[in-house]
Amino acid sequence: MASTTGGTPLEHAAQVVESKQQADRKFPVISELLHASSSSEYEGAIPAEWQVVTKQRAVALPDALFEQYDLLECRCFMGLFPEIGRAWITVDHRLFLWNYEDETDFYSFEGQEQIIVSVALVKPRSGVFVEAVTHVLVVATPLEVFLLGVGHRAGARGGEVTLYATQISVAADGVAMTCIVGALDGRVFMGGNDGGLYEFEYRASDGWLTKRARKVNLTASVASYFVPTFLAGRRDTPALAMAVDDARRLLYVLLQDASIRVYWLGAQGDEFVLVHHHRTVGSAAALLCPQFNEGSEAAPFEIASLHVIPLSESRTLGLVAVTGGGSRLYFSTVQRAQRFYDNAARATADRPEVFEVVHVRLAPDAQPGAATRAALMPRALRVHAAFYGGGSTLMAHAWSEDHDAVVGAAPASAQILGRVARQPRASLVELAAAPRVEGRTWAIAELSSGARALNDLATVSATPTRTFAVLTNAGVTVLEQQRPVDMLRALIGQPAVADAQLREFIATYGLDETCAMCFTLLCADDAAQHSGGMHVLGAARRVLFELGGVPHFAEAPAFPTAATADVTGSERIELSGRHNGLAQYLARVLQPIWARAAISAATNDGARVRVAIATPELVEVQERLRRLQRFVGSNQRFVPDQLNQMPVQPANSTRPPADATRCWQAESTSLGALYELLVHAVEAISFLCLLADFNLPAISAAMPAEQRQILADITFGRLVCGERAACKELILALIGSQLRQHVSIDSLSDVLSKRCSSLFSVADVALYKALEALHVAGESGEGAETAELARDALALLTGIAGSLSVGQLRDVCASFEALSQHAAVATLALACARQSDPTDSALSFWGDGAPAGDARETVYRKRMDCYRCVLDMLDKRGASAFEPRVLQQLPRDDALFQFVLFDWLLEHGQSAQLFHMHEPLVEQYLLVEPRTPEKGDMLWHFYVHAGQYGKAALVQRELACSRDMELSLSQRIEFLSLAISNAKVAVDMVRGRGSHGPRMAPELSIEEEVDELGALLRDTEDQLEIAQVQLDIQQQLRSRGGHETPARALDERLYTVTELYDKFAEPLHLWDAVLLIFKASNHDDRAMVEEIWNAIVRTVLDDEHRTGLMAVSSKVSQLGRRLFPSAAAFPLDLIVTTLLDLALERPTEYTPGFVADTLLQSRVPHWAAFEALRNIYKRVDVANTVAREIGVLTAMWIDAQGLVDSQDMPIMDVDAALSLYIVNATLGNNTELKAELQRVQDRLRQIY
Repeated sequence: MASTTGGTPLEHAAQVVESKQQADRKFPVISELLHASSSSEYEGAIPAEWQVVTKQRAVALPDALFEQYDLLECRCFMGLFPEIGRAWITVDHRLFLWNYEDETDFYSFEGQEQIIVSVALVKPRSGVFVEAVTHVLVVATPLEVFLLGVGHRAGARGGEVTLYATQISVAADGVAMTCIVGALDGRVFMGGNDGGLYEFEYRASDGWLTKRARKVNLTASVASYFVPTFLAGRRDTPALAMAVDDARRLLYVLLQDASIRVYWLGAQGDEFVLVHHHRTVGSAAALLCPQFNEGSEAAPFEIASLHVIPLSESRTLGLVAVTGGGSRLYFSTVQRAQRFYDNAARATADRPEVFEVVHVRLAPDAQPGAATRAALMPRALRVHAAFYGGGSTLMAHAWSEDHDAVVGAAPASAQILGRVARQPRASLVELAAAPRVEGRTWAIAELSSGARALNDLATVSATPTRTFAVLTNAGVTVLEQQRPVDMLRALIGQPAVADAQLREFIATYGLDETCAMCFTLLCADDAAQHSGGMHVLGAARRVLFELGGVPHFAEAPAFPTAATADVTGSERIELSGRHNGLAQYLARVLQPIWARAAISAATNDGARVRVAIATPELVEVQERLRRLQRFVGSNQRFVPDQLNQMPVQPANSTRPPADATRCWQAESTSLGALYELLVHAVEAISFLCLLADFNLPAISAAMPAEQRQILADITFGRLVCGERAACKELILALIGSQLRQHVSIDSLSDVLSKRCSSLFSVADVALYKALEALHVAGESGEGAETAELARDALALLTGIAGSLSVGQLRDVCASFEALSQHAAVATLALACARQSDPTDSALSFWGDGAPAGDARETVYRKRMDCYRCVLDMLDKRGASAFEPRVLQQLPRDDALFQFVLFDWLLEHGQSAQLFHMHEPLVEQYLLVEPRTPEKGDMLWHFYVHAGQYGKAALVQRELACSRDMELSLSQRIEFLSLAISNAKVAVDMVRGRGSHGPRMAPELSIEEEVDELGALLRDTEDQLEIAQVQLDIQQQLRSRGGHETPARALDERLYTVTELYDKFAEPLHLWDAVLLIFKASNHDDRAMVEEIWNAIVRTVLDDEHRTGLMAVSSKVSQLGRRLFPSAAAFPLDLIVTTLLDLALERPTEYTPGFVADTLLQSRVPHWAAFEALRNIYKRVDVANTVAREIGVLTAMWIDAQGLVDSQDMPIMDVDAALSLYIVNATLGNNTELKAELQRVQDRLRQIY
C-alpha cells in the first residue's frame, strides 16, 4: 500500500479503511467465477494442517438409542434439524429428537402406532399457533400426516425443545410421503410415492365449508378425481427431494429419474404452476463439459441432492445439483443475455422463462494429473448425501462399508485474488479435502448461521466461523471449514515452525493478509486466545514484528503497465505489511457498521431520530476494536528503530540510506492516523450506545428540525470522521433532557468524559455545568441567588466561549435573557467572537471590503453570528435599547462589534447616537468601504461636530465628486457650497487658533496647512462653477423635454468642461451653456462666440411669443449677469455692436437707452459701458445712436449718484465726449440730439 497525502490525518485513515473495504467487496461472486461452461481446478491440502475441512469432534449415538435401534422391525430414518440443534431418528413408529450438543439428551415421541416414513421441520403459518411455537414438525405415516408444535429456546448446549400436540392432521390415503419441505410463509409441500405432489394446508380453526386441515394434490388433473385408482394407468415418477427458493418463489423437485421440475409459487406465494421440467440434465451437462462422463446403462445418471443458491450469493444462478459422481451442476432461471453480469440482473420473483444447466463443476477427482490424486482423495466418488451453501460443498462418499469420506471443497481465496489481479475474469479455484467419518452418512447440515462470504480472507473471528454436522448411523461428526487464519494458527501452533513452511504461507497469501491474520489471532477474545495457547500468540507477534516488512520506496517497473504508469513519474512509499495488515484488520472489523446509517428517522415525518444500529452489533464491533486498541497501545514496536531492521530498500536499490527516515516517517504518520480513527470509532460506538440507553427518539423530539435533518441517515463513518459538531448537538440535547427532568448531570458528564473524551472535552464539562447553573437560577426566581448563579455560569462560559457553537451560544444567551442578565449576553457573545478570532482577521476582512472567496470570511461569519445575539437582545428591549445609558454599558474593546452596532443604529434611524459613541471608532467606521451617501453625510457632520472643518470640507467635496453614490446634481452642488464655507472657516480657525485647535493635518506647519486649505478652497470654487454650468445644462434639457436620459446622466457625476461641451452643450445646441463653458474654461474663440451670440439673438427674435428688442435685452442681460466680465464669453465690443446693429435693423422698436440699459442690467459698470460705446462711435452708421446711448448712460449714472461709486465714471472723458457729440450734431443739423446731449452735459457740469 502506497502512502498518500491530502486532507486531515483522520480523513486519510478513513480513505485507507474504505479502500480496504472496497477491495474486499471486489471479490467475485460465484457466477463470475463460473463464467465458462465448465471448470475443474482444485488444489490439495498439503501439509495436513492446511486442510480446508477438519474434524472438530465426534459424538456417538447414546446407548439408549442404539438399544432402540436393536428393536427395529421395519424402517429406520434419520436426519438433522440444525435450526433447533437436534438430530431426528425414527425407529418404526417411534420418533427421537437427539441433542447432539448435550450428547446424552434425547426426546422420544411414541404417540401413534404407524410406521414413520418421513419427518420435516418447517416454519409455522402466521396466526395459527401460540408464540411459543417457533417451528412445526411434520410427521408422515402411510395412514396420516400430522403436525407437532415445536418450541425452541436457544441456549447453551443446544437449548431447550418442547413438543406440543396440535390435533392437526390429514389422511395419507396409503401414500407414503417420501419427502417434505416447507416455505418461509408456512406452506408445506410433500412428495408421495405415487408420484404426486401434495400440499398440507391448515388453518387456526374449521370454517363453514372448509376443514381446519386438508391434503391437496397439486399435480393431479381434474379428471383424476373421477377415475378409480385401478383405472388410473401409469403414475408419475415419485419425487426424490425438494428444495424451496423463498426469494424467487420457486419449488424445485428432483424426481427418481434424475429429472428436475420447477414450480412457480406466484408473486404472492399462493400459486403452484409447473413452469419447467428438465428431463435431460445429464445430457445437457455432457454437452457443456466433454469430461463429464456420469451415467451409463450399467450405472444410470443420478443426482444426490438439490441446493438453492440464495439471491445474496448470486442473482443469476439459482440452483446447484450434486450428482452421484460428485460433480456440481449449476442451473439458472435467467435469460442468457442477463447472465453476463451478476449485479446487473434483477432480483425479482417473476415467473422464470428458462431453466437450464449453465455450468458443470467436475468432482475433485475428475482432473487428470491434479494434486487430488493423492492417497487422501478417492479416485472416483459415489456420493449419497451432500451439502452446499455459501460456496462450500460437502459430499459423503462411501469410502468403505464402515466409513464414509466427506469430500469438502471451498474457494481458494488467495489464488482467486491473485488471478483477479492478473486478468479481467478469474475462474473458480477450490481447496479440497476428504476427512473420514465413522458409519454411513444420512445427512449433512451447517450448524453456524449468519452471512457467508466466498472470500474467507475477509474475517475478524479467531475461531472457525463455519461448522457442519455429519449425521451417520454411528453418531454426529462436527467438521470445521478451515480459513486461512485457522491454517496459520495450526501452522504457527506447532512446537517447531519450519521457516520454509511459514514463508510458503506468506508467499501464498501475501504479507499484508498474513499480518492481518496475525492481528486476528492477537486481538481475539480471551476464550479464543486461551484455546490457541500462549505459544500461538507469541508466534503471531513474532511474525508480525520480525517478518512484517519495512516501508520502502517503490521501485519503478522495468516495463510500466496501465496500473503503474500514473505513479512512475513520482515517488511512492510502499508501507510495511505490518501497517497494511493493521489497516486491513481495522477495515474488516468496522465493515459491518461503517457504511450503515448510525442514526435515522424514527418516524415518517422526521420528528424524531433513533440509533439505527442494534446495540448488540455495536458492542460486538466495539469489543474487537478495544482489543485492537489495547494491543496497539501496549506495543510500541510498530515503528521500531530502523537500525535494527532489514534494509529500507532492496539490495539493488540506488537510493541513499538517508531516505529511510522519510519512509519511517510516512509509516508513523499513517499508523498514527489509523490509531486516531480506531479511538474515535470506539468512542462513537460508546456514544451511540449511550444515546440508545437514554431514549434518543424522545430526546430528539425537542431538537430543531434542521438538526434532525442533518442527523438523519448519517453513516457511522461520517459520525466518526466528519460530524463531530452533530455529536456535540446530540450531547447538548441529552444534557437538556436531563435538566428538564431535574436530574444532575455530574454522573452523565463523568460517563461522557470517560467513554467519549474526544467528543466530550473539558470545555464541554464547563458548558454543561454552566447550563445546570442557569437551569437552577431559572427555577429559583429573582434575587441575589439568581444573580450569583448567573455570574458563576458566565465565569464558566467566558473561559470556553471560543469552543461554543453558534447554536449553543444562542441557547445560552436566551437563558441569560430569561434571567434579565442582559450585560451577560453582551459579555459572553463578545468573548465568543474574540476567542474565535484571536488574530482579529475578521476586522481586516471587514476593512478590506469583505472580498468574495476570501479565507477570512468563515471566521467573519462566526463573529457576525455572535454579534447577532447581542443585537437580538437589544431588539427585544425596544426603545430602551437606544438610551445612552444602555449603549454606554456595552463593551467597547471590540472594534468590529462597534461597527456592527453602528450599522444597527443606522438601520433603526438612530444616527444621532453615533456622535456620542467612541470617536476614533466612529470616524473609522464612517471612512471604511463601502462608502454610502448616508455615511458620508454623517462623516462631515461628525467632523463639524468635532470642530474639524477642513476634514468636513474634504468629505463634502469627495461626496460631490463621487461616481458610485446616488446623488442628484443639486445635492452635489450643495456639498460643494458647504465645502467652500467649511474651508473658509477652517482657514480662519487655523490662522486664529494656530496649533491649539483641531486641525486637518497636524503634521504640517500653520503656513503649510493654510496653503493646503487655500488650494482646497480654490479647487472647490472652480468645481462649483463648472457644476453650476452642468446644472444649467440639465435644466435646459428638462425644459426642452425628450432629453430625460442625458438629464439623468448629469446626476451621476460631475463632468469636466470638456465633457460638458463635447457630450451635451455642443451636440444639443445649448448655446447658453457653451458660453458658460467658455467663461469657465477662459476659452477665447472670437469667431465661434460671435456665431453663438448671433444664434442666440436670432433665436429670440424668431420666437413669436417674445417682444422683439425687449426680449433680446432681457436675454442678453440675463446671460450677461452670469458671463461678465469674461471677455471670452461676453466680449463687450461684440455685444454693443450686436445691439446697435439690432437698433438700426429695427428702428420702430428702438428706444434711446436700449443698449445702455441692457449693459447695465448685465451688471456691466457705467465706465465699461461708456468705453465700449465710445470705441464704436467712429462707425458712421451708428454714430448718432452711440451718442444718444452715451447721453442716456450718463443720465443714468447721474441718477444713480449715491448708489454707485463716484469713481465709477471718467467724468472728464465723458464731458469731452459729450462736447464732441454736440459739435457733430450741430454740424449735422440734428437739433434734437444736440438738445439731449446739452441737457445731460449741463447736469454733469452742475454736479462736478
